[in-house]
Amino acid sequence: MLKIKKQAQSIYAFKETGGEVLNFQIEKDCLKLFSGEEILCEINDEIISNRYFKIKEVKLSDEKVCIFCHDGVYNYLLISCIGRHFKYTLGEGVADFLVLNDEAYIIYSEEGMFGSEENLPIAQLGLIKIDIFTGEITALLDDSILETLIDVHTMSCNNKTIRILCYEDNGDDGNDFTLDYDLTSKKVRNKVVINYTVDGLVSVGDNFYACYRNRIYQVNESMEIKEEIIIDKKVYDEASSISIGYSEVVLESENEFNIVQLLKL
Repeated sequence: MLKIKKQAQSIYAFKETGGEVLNFQIEKDCLKLFSGEEILCEINDEIISNRYFKIKEVKLSDEKVCIFCHDGVYNYLLISCIGRHFKYTLGEGVADFLVLNDEAYIIYSEEGMFGSEENLPIAQLGLIKIDIFTGEITALLDDSILETLIDVHTMSCNNKTIRILCYEDNGDDGNDFTLDYDLTSKKVRNKVVINYTVDGLVSVGDNFYACYRNRIYQVNESMEIKEEIIIDKKVYDEASSISIGYSEVVLESENEFNIVQLLKL
């Protein structure tokens, strides 16, 4: 497990090949992200000066810096790429996002899809793809699938498939289940009901892993457990937050980031 000391304003940035801790600075309507002493990106936007502005997650992809943030009302995706900047207003209820090549995949929770009438219409589409450079939005799910997307938790991608983790509440018999969106056929297949509890999903190569508390399970296509990895319980208990991205699980405590790097196990 990799341990990295925190600074006053730092955030872990996920990357497919392994992330890093970035420091950030906010001055009026300007956000700067630093990798060590180097300025990784500088973005100016009016939402940054909002006192409720908060960076929720950062993902790095090729030369793109993708910042998922909130201004107290809506979620936004801010993207910086070789001096160009893009801003996409996502509305309420975003459950998770992925960046694959030049496209951002956004999935909405039940709150986003069926919540406030004041929310953006794109939230009703459930899972969307945004072309980062043109802004073109593509809905990826048909109505029959949207009806099954109850209480979306998160999603992960193994380069061929986006696996979506949901929770289905059937009275006293609620269950987690997964849906697979095939990036080639552009179809949803393989709904699998899980008989154990899952908090999140990560992936390494073609393999998916399911996370629950201080355990990480390597799973097959049917979500059957093939291998178990145990995170130090003391580290888990001292974590104030846990975040998941690509092939990493990050446990953040008061003074440090503890990173489980599945690529290196």
